[in-house]
Amino acid sequence: MLKELAIGAAGLFLLDKIAKNGSKNGASTSGDYCPYPTEDIRLNTKNRNYAVKEFMYGPLNPMAPNKDYWYRLASVFKQKGQRPTKDDISAAKNALCGNCGVFDISPRMRKCLPPLTDADEYDKYAIASGSVLGYCWVHHFKCASARTCETWVVGGPIRDDARSAKMSKKYGRGSKKPEGT
Repeated sequence: MLKELAIGAAGLFLLDKIAKNGSKNGASTSGDYCPYPTEDIRLNTKNRNYAVKEFMYGPLNPMAPNKDYWYRLASVFKQKGQRPTKDDISAAKNALCGNCGVFDISPRMRKCLPPLTDADEYDKYAIASGSVLGYCWVHHFKCASARTCETWVVGGPIRDDARSAKMSKKYGRGSKKPEGT
């Protein structure tokens, strides 16, 4: 529990920073729209690839052991020079998009997401592992419940339309430009 809070606190700090930087998109305040990346597969893919590169979104194949990935992710939440313990690695493995506070699987968001038949190879790995696809409000792309990243936050997933609409108001539709550009 303490490790989850530590991971969540790091994620909340990054979420606050990202929300402040991303709030200049001129987004509507109604919250009744789909984010741009759900409508543009190229933008979604660029944002996802940026999250892979900059925020350790992964692992690529959730069905594989991925020992190196989980060790590196657990290392993110340790003080410099400290090695993660088995408990740290276990906590990282349990902090998934599927229970992240910005992972949206609400009915309104499901209407926004493209059909599973449009999934690329990256998403097919996740779907094969039984993942549910949802939307990440922080990194602005559709993500898989069996994956995670270093900005994971306690309190998810988002299952109801009211909470999803609040996230729409907070984060907007996202930029039409890829993240990191």
